[in-house]
Amino acid sequence: MFDASILTGPLTNAAVADSHNLERDRDYSEGDIPHYFGASVVWDLPFGGGRASNPGGVLGALAKDWSVATVMTMQSGVPVAVTQANSLGYAGFTTQRPNLVGDPKLPADERTPAHWFNTAAFAAANQFTIGSASRNPVRGPSYHDVDLAVMRRVGFGGERAIELRLEVFNLMNTTNFGAPAAQLGPASFGTITTALDPRVVQLAAKFWF
Repeated sequence: MFDASILTGPLTNAAVADSHNLERDRDYSEGDIPHYFGASVVWDLPFGGGRASNPGGVLGALAKDWSVATVMTMQSGVPVAVTQANSLGYAGFTTQRPNLVGDPKLPADERTPAHWFNTAAFAAANQFTIGSASRNPVRGPSYHDVDLAVMRRVGFGGERAIELRLEVFNLMNTTNFGAPAAQLGPASFGTITTALDPRVVQLAAKFWF
């Protein structure tokens, strides 16, 4: 997979930065997720409903039950492309990568939204040269999420029923940060200024007939 934002060839759809040195583009795909865990669980809780209004119907059989469902997702951060503010300025090149002069990865206990990766590991490449940094030398924040739904169907004759739902997204109110600013030059380089949604709660009702 290639991302146009990291291509540095003379055409915006160029596949590599330097066709004479393909090693510059040997790197993780921007879709690489080395660790992923997902789980989904549904509990049917047989209490609190009393007698179903239509014991023989499908909805009637469910009318006296509560259901609780949860989805958990945990995954590694995805790779991030690093560029620099000034371009090659030659032969139509529109995007420039900086030079890689150190290890951009910080220890986990040193990573913060104000300093997500080692910005000192990058140096601006000279004009008319192709920076030595690879396609995706930095990895963004990991992602953790737990969603919860509580549901109940209430039957009231025949196959008619109302389904009531309480849904909570990001139940633990985990802060999932966005990608770090990855353009060398601006003061924001290496910082994170965005995040995904906090906890969201919604109520819903559905009429079955």
